[in-house]
Amino acid sequence: MIAPWYVMAYTKLDRVAWRHGYALALHGSMSRDLDLIAIPWTDDAEPPEKLLKAFINFVKGKSKVSIKYYVSEVTEKPHGRKAYSIPIGHDGHYLDVSIMPRLTKRAPDAPKRGAKVVKSKSKVIKGQARR
Repeated sequence: MIAPWYVMAYTKLDRVAWRHGYALALHGSMSRDLDLIAIPWTDDAEPPEKLLKAFINFVKGKSKVSIKYYVSEVTEKPHGRKAYSIPIGHDGHYLDVSIMPRLTKRAPDAPKRGAKVVKSKSKVIKGQARR
């Protein structure tokens, strides 16, 4: 029964992701693998490799089994997403981690942090930031 382990793992991995500047989301059935999506959430989100290493360290500490390898080769996915498989050592189960890319700089037409955005019928009007 792997689903309880996945529930425990998600609640901890969510905190790991947050400490590295990412939000973590679930998708999938949790029957064979735990599908996770990490989305850069802060301006100073760490590189994906650091997040992945932190996830691997978590698995090493919690799986209590000898794992010959800890991560698959990266698989390129749509929209710049990169996917990795981290075996957890329980009958072929694994974490399927997708990490969305970080933007290197804010788009020039993006609203400033904290700016009020008001939608009209024909266009979006950018307001001033609240104080």
